[in-house]
Amino acid sequence: KPLTDEIIDYFAKRKIRRETLEAFRIGSDDKGNIIFPFYRDNALVYVKYRAPRKPQGKEKKEWQAHNTQPILFGMDLCAFSQPLIITEGQIDALSLYEAGIRNAVSVPCGCTNLDWIDHCWDWLEKFQTIILFGDSDEPGKKMVREVVRRLDEARCMVVEEYPDKPDGTPCKDANEILFYYGPETLRETLDAAQPVPVKGIIQ
Repeated sequence: KPLTDEIIDYFAKRKIRRETLEAFRIGSDDKGNIIFPFYRDNALVYVKYRAPRKPQGKEKKEWQAHNTQPILFGMDLCAFSQPLIITEGQIDALSLYEAGIRNAVSVPCGCTNLDWIDHCWDWLEKFQTIILFGDSDEPGKKMVREVVRRLDEARCMVVEEYPDKPDGTPCKDANEILFYYGPETLRETLDAAQPVPVKGIIQ
């Protein structure tokens, strides 16, 4: 169903405009939850849900449709001629798009499930460079290390330096960088991504 005012306001508070939501074809369900649709070749393959507010009580933060195939969010918006940026969350991919960075996707279901690599393998093989932009916490760093190992160190780059929030702690992800510092700082953070050292190669 179409976007609701509540969903639009929810994303606006995270510095993401309606135009970006529409580019990713985000919608709502009968209960007003956010629907993140995952398309590949214009076919709906995976669906993820999220309430447009903080979870209340035992309410789940996110959940996905059953019997669907986990793939990367935003695949159909990407061009093989440009580096691919992989983030940990859908809102992070939206944040990069908001900052003018178009080849951004996110993993489907958190940092521990990497089934999407097998499902998207042929598609991923078409990119010469892949930039990993995970969360700055330890689970996010662990995911990045494992993805780099699976996708070939020689073509991977990693975002390692995150600006600090006003309280002095590092921003957790791309959306926090956009929220606190705006699109220019987010682009600068991405531009500072470093190549992964290849074992056995001496400079």
